[in-house]
Amino acid sequence: MEWKGLYALSRVKFSQIFKIMRVFTICMLVFVFGATASGFSQKQVVTLDLRQCDMSTLFQEIWKQTGLRFVYNDKDVASISRFDVKAESEAVEKVLEEVFAKTSLKCTFEGDVILVVVDKQRAIAADPVKKVTVKGRVTDETKSPLPGVTVVVKIPGATANTIGTSTDVNGKYELSWVDQKNVSLVFSFVGMETQEVAYTNQKEIDVVMKEETKALEDVVITGYFQRKKVSQTGSEVVVEGEELRKVGSLNLLQAISAFDPGVRTLENNEFGSDPNRMPEITVRGQKGFDLRSEADDSRTDPNAPLYIMDGIEVSAQTVYDMDMNRIAAFSILKDASATSLYGSRGANGVILITTVRPQAGEIKVTLNGNFNISIPDLRSYNLMEAREKLEYERLAGVYKANSYDGQAQKDIMYNDVLMEIERGVNTYWLSQPLRTSVNQRYSAFLEGGDEHFRYGVNLKYDNDKGVMKKSGREKYGISVYFSYDIAGKLIARNDVIIDDVKATNSPYGAFYQYAQMNPYERIYDAEKGEMIREFDANGTVVRNVLVNSLLPNFSYEKYTQIRDNFQLQWWANSHLMFRGNIAITKQTDRDEAYLSPESVEFEGKTDASEKGSYTISNGNSVDLEGSLTVNYNNNFFDKLYFSLGLGTELQTSKSTDDGYVATGFLNDKLIYPSYALQFQKNSKPTGYFDKSRLVGFFGNANMNWDNRYILDVTYRTDGSSRFGRKSRFAPFWSVGAAWNINQENFWTGSGYMKLRASVGSTGSTNFSADQALTRFTYNSDNEYNGIYGAVVNAYGNPALKWQNVLKYNVGLDMSVWRNIITLNFDAYLERTENLLLNIDVAPSTGFTSYTENMGSLDNKGFEARLRLNLINDRQNDLSWNVTLSAAHEENKIRKLSNAMKAMNQEAMDIENNKGGSEVFRMYEVGRSQTALMLVRSMGIDPATGNEVYIKRDGSLTFEYDPNDKVEVGNTNPKLQGFFNSNLTWKGLNLYMNFGYEMGAKQFNQTLATKVEGADPKKNADRRVLYDRWKKPGDKAMFRRIDDQTPVYQSTRLVQKSNFLKLSSLSLTYDIPRDMLKKTFIERCKFTFSMTDVFRISTIKEERGTSYPFARTVSLGFNLTF
Repeated sequence: MEWKGLYALSRVKFSQIFKIMRVFTICMLVFVFGATASGFSQKQVVTLDLRQCDMSTLFQEIWKQTGLRFVYNDKDVASISRFDVKAESEAVEKVLEEVFAKTSLKCTFEGDVILVVVDKQRAIAADPVKKVTVKGRVTDETKSPLPGVTVVVKIPGATANTIGTSTDVNGKYELSWVDQKNVSLVFSFVGMETQEVAYTNQKEIDVVMKEETKALEDVVITGYFQRKKVSQTGSEVVVEGEELRKVGSLNLLQAISAFDPGVRTLENNEFGSDPNRMPEITVRGQKGFDLRSEADDSRTDPNAPLYIMDGIEVSAQTVYDMDMNRIAAFSILKDASATSLYGSRGANGVILITTVRPQAGEIKVTLNGNFNISIPDLRSYNLMEAREKLEYERLAGVYKANSYDGQAQKDIMYNDVLMEIERGVNTYWLSQPLRTSVNQRYSAFLEGGDEHFRYGVNLKYDNDKGVMKKSGREKYGISVYFSYDIAGKLIARNDVIIDDVKATNSPYGAFYQYAQMNPYERIYDAEKGEMIREFDANGTVVRNVLVNSLLPNFSYEKYTQIRDNFQLQWWANSHLMFRGNIAITKQTDRDEAYLSPESVEFEGKTDASEKGSYTISNGNSVDLEGSLTVNYNNNFFDKLYFSLGLGTELQTSKSTDDGYVATGFLNDKLIYPSYALQFQKNSKPTGYFDKSRLVGFFGNANMNWDNRYILDVTYRTDGSSRFGRKSRFAPFWSVGAAWNINQENFWTGSGYMKLRASVGSTGSTNFSADQALTRFTYNSDNEYNGIYGAVVNAYGNPALKWQNVLKYNVGLDMSVWRNIITLNFDAYLERTENLLLNIDVAPSTGFTSYTENMGSLDNKGFEARLRLNLINDRQNDLSWNVTLSAAHEENKIRKLSNAMKAMNQEAMDIENNKGGSEVFRMYEVGRSQTALMLVRSMGIDPATGNEVYIKRDGSLTFEYDPNDKVEVGNTNPKLQGFFNSNLTWKGLNLYMNFGYEMGAKQFNQTLATKVEGADPKKNADRRVLYDRWKKPGDKAMFRRIDDQTPVYQSTRLVQKSNFLKLSSLSLTYDIPRDMLKKTFIERCKFTFSMTDVFRISTIKEERGTSYPFARTVSLGFNLTF
């Protein structure tokens, strides 16, 4: 193996020697033949007549006439002022001597090459050209230096300004040029007003750049086409990444509702702060019936918005797991004018995300670190202690018997428990599965390049351990970005993102199990020190839920996603642009869960083949997306700005899943699936395949007359394999108009005012791809002669149509009193037609139902945001702004299928037979789908302790009848929103965000299950002891303490659900750059933040029943060097 290394080394050396010899040979040839050639070159003649030309123009003209090539340094000739040249058949050598005579340059002829260099002696001795040098510093309005500002010398009469520079990291610059009259310096920077300063013999020119007051006209909206912000007619909210990160949330889905009152993050009262449960988002309410058991993905949630990242569709899971530091900005699109371009996917709103792009310049590294402490939030739990629990059991009749011997036995049981309490046993079970977790997040972004080629590499690591022991979500990721710009005409861009995520579920089980454990029970045996596996709760065996924590049980979901997004943009001219995009996303999923045969779940099983289980699920998906657009814009008649965009899009998605459950593990040392004795009883391996395609053709025309009157028209048609062959394609459209009142002559104040209106239709495809198809299943149990029999298991609907949402919107945007007050207001009506619902069919068909377009739903409401810029003291670097917001949304069912009516009756039958604390939604035409339908209650009868119900006719009864249910409120709030405060002073920023909801009503599940429906064998809320009826004459809210009959759903347990919470608080300090100028650090920022600081609510119930909520305290840093 050694000789290969020597050979490779020698090969490298020989190649280097060969290169040196080649260069040496060329130089010798030039030297030998140069004398002859140079003489010929000098004698060539040219004819010139150039006015106010520069050196490069002169060199180019001589090359055209003679073929002589010039070699020179751009810096040497850049400072030479313009000049006139006139020659008639004169030798090249003579022409150059005359031109160079007044400069510090000289030339030598080497064959057909002319070398132009600086003659140092002439430059030092006597340069007749007078030069001037100006230096200075450029800052923003906060006195912070601005690096990268372009500074150009503007010379009168020049066709192009070739003398210029850019400011350094400290905002400083220096320029030299030949002294001339009427010269000025032009300062330009993206997002700032361009400034021109006349030169009047100043030695220093310092400039303060101001934010561009007309920036709204130049902001390009991310999407299919580019257009000016001033020409927008749609309802949208744009948030910069810096504003987003002030919220302090761990991901975008948790933070998004802090910027738009129309966006609601649905609180998951069951899973709380579980890092493996994604928040659910709705934009302007629910536009469909959500009949799922759970919602973990925007592609199955019928009410989830569409997520677009850098031009391609991504899942809610991808957004949930992305690095917040990579977000440059995001936009929320809501009405038809803003969302109709997305056709069949835009009904629920669109979230557009733009990531940070690499910047040109020297290599720059940005490091982000975040350390946060997650603390379990148990403020909503009010459980009984040991002595209180025993007293509740006594009053509930647990220790009462009908015979003397039986009573004696009960007394012994009571005294045994009392003795344990007297010994000091008072176990706080809630603390057993919980921890205060310390979590870490890191990311590093390296970027660089020049004006043509830019590159960036991002690395990230995120470990969110959660507050339940052994749970967590660990993320690794690497992203590579590059873009290539050819003369500003053709831009090629490619992003490759790889994410690896592992979500681990806690083996401690659901949190509510610990809330039910009796506080007078010990965890460990007092004598042996061993964990007690089970307890005797008045004759009932209760398992110790901590047993599983000692076993090698595990459960995790893991996925690896690779996404490649390639974009090509070509400006054919200043008015016409073509853009192409193709992206592919591949994801592999792997879920595994193991339960030991010693787990409490298998207590009592005697068959070894059924004890212990191993569950495996595998998934693969490939999504391909491509689009091609052309955009034309131009100005006509000096007042009409016209923009036209056309495009097409293609999507294809394919996914496969398979899995199985194996049982029968003899011990925990052999837990690989091959050691299982069988598949789970009455089961076998499963598999699933889903494939869909979508094609769209769309166009948009936007007309802007004098920045006053705007008309916007969009049309799109989509075809999808998800629908029946009779309705493959469907049209979507919108028409929007706007009036910029501030552009009228009668507007005399500062600020702006715009009136907007739009109407149009969008669609939704968030459901399975096979609902329009008749489906067959091959059954391996029906085998004949080596062939499996196929069974029809679903009846398709070839006429299935698209869900369609018709949207109406009017809006007002205004700013007055020098932008002290800014108001945004929208009112809307959105009508969903052709809602997909199941239809009952006759049993003789062999099916119970099929899918049909039989539902219709209305959503209407308003949204308002008011921003007050209370302090704007630039001299003292002090600013303070406050934002207030409010939104109202309500819905009404207009049409229902017979299957939904049957489901209502089925829910009432279940409740009538069994009772229960779960409130079923009742879907009725003319009512809201979130209406709270319950039987009215007069309260608890003081004489008997029983509940008195009110029938539909107003009469009173002790008998509960679910048919007496009436609408008593709505689970949707009448008003929701946020208000925040943003205070900045000399690099310090204090940000607070408050959220609120009011006007909703809620059936209190804690009262139903832990107070009135409490099981005396389990621990419960303290109100079960202190607030229940105990004796005749008691005026109590809750029924008899010894009543253990099923709980029925009445208004007695309904409470107003109003809350106010401080969602986030953050304090950041951005160290002034003046303090960093002597270091290698360009920027240094520290952040302290807290989430869920406090919450005030009118309803008291247990929050986070399966996984508790948490409060977080974070400390982060941002370094750029």
